[in-house]
Amino acid sequence: MSADVLVVDDDADVRWTVAEVLRSAGFSVAEAEDGEIALGLLNTHRYRMVLLDLRMPNRDGVSLIEAVADVPPVVVHSAYSLDAAERQRLGDKVVDYLHKPVSPQKLLKAVLAVLGAGSGT
Repeated sequence: MSADVLVVDDDADVRWTVAEVLRSAGFSVAEAEDGEIALGLLNTHRYRMVLLDLRMPNRDGVSLIEAVADVPPVVVHSAYSLDAAERQRLGDKVVDYLHKPVSPQKLLKAVLAVLGAGSGT
């Protein structure tokens, strides 16, 4: 299985809404409700990008990014911000930051910036 975007968020309503916005735009989407599940998916499936919440049970977003050897581009989608040390540790793995709540238009703009305008299927 492969998908364009892996959406990782412990809030089921947020995860569903984000996934539906992306699916409506033609992207294939996989979902994970926490960092541990996302880690398993990232180790067994290919994604073109990850849309990631930071604060989750079982494994937070920062430790998830650090645990994946070949992580695809990550757009953080969180109500929290990364501190300077976290930003430095993650380097260029995180390509954009979206502060919740975010409009569907801004969400799509960020995904298109990573995947390109013609990437929706």
